[in-house]
Amino acid sequence: MNAVVSRRARDSASPRWKSSLLALALAWLVGCAPPAVPIGEPHTSSPTRTETQTSPKPVHHNRPQPEHKPAVEPPSLKHRVAGIPTVDMPNHSLTPGVAFHVTAAQVCVSGYASSVRNVSDADKAAVYARYGIAWVPYKHEIDHLISLELGGSNSIGNLWPEPYAGKWGATTKDALENRLHAMVCAGEISLRAAQHQEATNWVKAYTHYVGTPSSGTGGGGHSAGGYYASSYPSAHTIYCADDPAWRDLSHTYLVHFATFAAARRRFPSYVLHQPC
Repeated sequence: MNAVVSRRARDSASPRWKSSLLALALAWLVGCAPPAVPIGEPHTSSPTRTETQTSPKPVHHNRPQPEHKPAVEPPSLKHRVAGIPTVDMPNHSLTPGVAFHVTAAQVCVSGYASSVRNVSDADKAAVYARYGIAWVPYKHEIDHLISLELGGSNSIGNLWPEPYAGKWGATTKDALENRLHAMVCAGEISLRAAQHQEATNWVKAYTHYVGTPSSGTGGGGHSAGGYYASSYPSAHTIYCADDPAWRDLSHTYLVHFATFAAARRRFPSYVLHQPC
């Protein structure tokens, strides 16, 4: 009887022992398994996913940004001179005039101006941008407010886009530069005084030292080598053969004439750069 009871007790305890053992095994397996990942999401240890999360969106640092216009009044609103188109006067906020530390003896040496001239296309582009003017060939000259002949610097503070067209254009200022240079070298005016007059009001200096400029449509004097002009659409200047300025013209559009009259017949609106 006791044997039967003991066997029954073992049989009834056996399932409980097996269940406990099975539960322990399942718990061990669950503890060793990797954590669950939501459906549709890749495993966080995936290299592709990590790279996608950590790689920043490309930033285009080298993309040109719109040019910020200087916070100054445009040239058309400043520096008005009676009877003179304001476009022919520089904006002194942008172009006050800058000179090298040189003496009259230095600038009076033949070839001085050409030896110091150094204005790159990048410099010219910067000047046009500062003034908000489009760079159109033969429409403007990036000119030195204080001329190189008088010790002017190649600094951007001494450069401005001076138009060729009109009675008071770049060709007119060239005549003043030559006159002031001759006066400085003859001892008739100090170098500093000449620089100051060019920088502050070159038109006033022209009328004082040179006179009233001609329209440039009269006779061209005599040029043994003939005359040169450019056929580029925006060009409007005739050059004597002994005027070195014509050498800066593009050979693609360069036209030679035997006489000034012939040049004027071809280009009736053109003006003479300077007397021959």
